[in-house]
Amino acid sequence: MTSEAETKQKVELRKSQRKNIPLMILSIIITTSVLTFTLFDQLPWTITIDNNIKTVSLENRLIFTIQLLFIDCFPLVFSIFAVIHRRVTTIALNPLDPKGQILVEQRQRILQNTLEQLIIKLILSLTLCTMIQPNELTLLPAFTILFVIGRFSFAFGYPKYRSFGFLMNLTSTIFVFILISHRLFIQGTLLQYTSKIYNQVQQPIRKEDQLIECRINTKS
Repeated sequence: MTSEAETKQKVELRKSQRKNIPLMILSIIITTSVLTFTLFDQLPWTITIDNNIKTVSLENRLIFTIQLLFIDCFPLVFSIFAVIHRRVTTIALNPLDPKGQILVEQRQRILQNTLEQLIIKLILSLTLCTMIQPNELTLLPAFTILFVIGRFSFAFGYPKYRSFGFLMNLTSTIFVFILISHRLFIQGTLLQYTSKIYNQVQQPIRKEDQLIECRINTKS
């Protein structure tokens, strides 16, 4: 009996994998294509702030990013209300009842995963907005749209077909993470700030050394 049950599970797993693989590939292709076209300004529309395309201040970019983060909260709020609805309408109202906990476990896992993804998205969005060019501002709403679509796809497809939404979020996260890392460490954005701080610290020291030399020369 045990071997038969294991065989059935393996067969079902293979069927599920065959169905999910095309969805996984499609998710990666869509996400990568959207972000790549957006990064290289190949979309038919652009984002302008204060009717200015060439220069956008850091303050305005941060405001724009924070406004987009409000949209990112929609999947989280949806997941919270989904858990509340399940608790109120079933015996899961008591969180200490193990029987009720089984009924709400799936929605709690979706909520936890959404919260984890939202924290990562928040950090990446705030970091990204400080180093993109004005013609790359479309990256921010594109990142947000992919996040929201991915989260809802993950929630409605959970558990069997969650891979489409999960990979959409994972691919966009990796894409933005690589972009930020490239500009920080390879293009030297972080090193530029470090060198500026070093020069600011060294300037008073050099002035003091020059004053000491002048005093010594005067005495001699």
